[in-house]
Amino acid sequence: MKIFMVRHGQTASNVAKRMMGNRIDDPLNDEGRRQAQELAENIKDMQFDVIFSSPLKRAHQTAEIIAKNWNMPIMQRDELMERDFGTLTGKTFAEGDALTGGRRSRVEPLPEDEEYERAWGRETSEKFQKRLRHFTDEIKEKYSDKKVLVVAHSGVIKMAHFLFKDSTVDHVKNASIEEFEI
Repeated sequence: MKIFMVRHGQTASNVAKRMMGNRIDDPLNDEGRRQAQELAENIKDMQFDVIFSSPLKRAHQTAEIIAKNWNMPIMQRDELMERDFGTLTGKTFAEGDALTGGRRSRVEPLPEDEEYERAWGRETSEKFQKRLRHFTDEIKEKYSDKKVLVVAHSGVIKMAHFLFKDSTVDHVKNASIEEFEI
């Protein structure tokens, strides 16, 4: 089954290159709203049957802008929230990389990361994977005959790359769309 995943539009924390995780609930900034409008225009002919969104403002606002194309409801799912970065939340990417030896955004579970995740209170890769798999397993069961759009976060899309494309990506552009076979 194919699903389409969108990263939310830009926020002030994105501009400042800060780790938001699921503890910072920034809304879209003006550029983020513009990006979401542009994406909505670009995908208006795709005709989705169902739209899921993270409940965090930045993703839900993006989903609302896109959903106007089809006048359909958005189903919020906690499983689509960004990863919890623990005490690294709010730090810049550079600060996070300095503190973690460059491991701040890694999604693949590695044994040496267990100590790092515990030290910073970051949601473990295994827990993050499990939460996304729970969502995608349910989607496959309940919506296999539907065209599904998911509006979420960079970390969720990076994890989807790891789980469903057997690859890793360093960056996911704001208001971009990707297709996954789940």
